[in-house]
Parts: sequence; structure tokens; C-alpha cells
Amino acid sequence: MNRTNGIIAEKSKQKMADALFSIMSQYEYREITITQIAQESGLSRKTFYRLFSNKEDILKTRFSQWFQEIFDRIREEQLHSYWDVVQCYFDFCENHKESLELLTRHNLLNLFFDFLDQNALTVFEVVHSKQIAEKNAQTLPYMLSYSVGGMFSMLVKWVENGMDIPSEELLRILRASYMNPNL
Repeated sequence: MNRTNGIIAEKSKQKMADALFSIMSQYEYREITITQIAQESGLSRKTFYRLFSNKEDILKTRFSQWFQEIFDRIREEQLHSYWDVVQCYFDFCENHKESLELLTRHNLLNLFFDFLDQNALTVFEVVHSKQIAEKNAQTLPYMLSYSVGGMFSMLVKWVENGMDIPSEELLRILRASYMNPNL
């Protein structure tokens, strides 16, 4: 695929993802058809099947876009502190409140967790280093799963409560719990 076709394909994926999330605000996810997505995006069913196998692939594409957004911020701001990365994650979530609420409403937020869990090592290697990751290869998967799981559980609770507190307050609560485990 040449560069122009790649750019067109990425824009088409974006349109399909936008269309799916738009339709999810009106219909149950399980009832949404490929035809609806194609029509809403202004693209054809043929384009859908050229880019995706199913609706879940669209979600994975959106999660990949989101991950890239978080990842780019971590790189640009040269974040090397655990707490800075957690703040970055919560800020991101706050900025995507409506989409996260839609995923929750449709019982799809767990797919986002799976995506984050699968990509946690990539973030760790940028925040720390590949050498540190390799040195801790046996224990790191457990540490990352604990960290991602905890942050995700906080996200679920936050979304359930209407994301009623700012992301900075969420981080303060988390930090306080680490400093004073008797809370």
C-alpha cells in the first residue's frame, strides 16, 4: 500500500469509528449493523470489509488511536514518573468522557482494559527503558497487570459516578491511598 492509500485507509477507519460511536449513542451495540455504520460514515460496506472483519475491530482501531494519543503525550512530555503517567491516563480519560460512558453503557469498557493491558509493556519501556523491562521480565507482567488493573478499576468507578471529580483529584486520592494504607 502506498502512502496516499495508507492515509485514505486511516481516514476511512476514523470515519467508521466515529460513525460507530455516533450510532452507539442511539442504538444498542449488538443491534448495530455494518450497513448502518457504512451509511453513517458515508462509506461503503465494501470499504468496511476491506478495513475490518467486524464491529469489534472498529473498537480496537479506536483504542489504538487512543493509545497513540496517550503514548505521544508521554513521549512529548518525556514522562518518566509513574504518577505523571497515571495523571496522563486520567487526563486522557477525562477528555474522552462521552466515549467512555458509551462503552460503559454498552458493556464494552472491558475491551478497552484488555487493550491497555496488552500494551502496558510498551509504555513501561518508554517511561523507563527496555533494559529495565528485560531485567525484570519475570516480575514485570504481574506489576503491570496490577497497575493497569487498579487504574482501570478506578476508571470504572469514576465513570459510574459520572466522572464527577477532576482527574487531578482522582490522582490525589490514589496517591493518598499509597501513602496511608490505613484509609
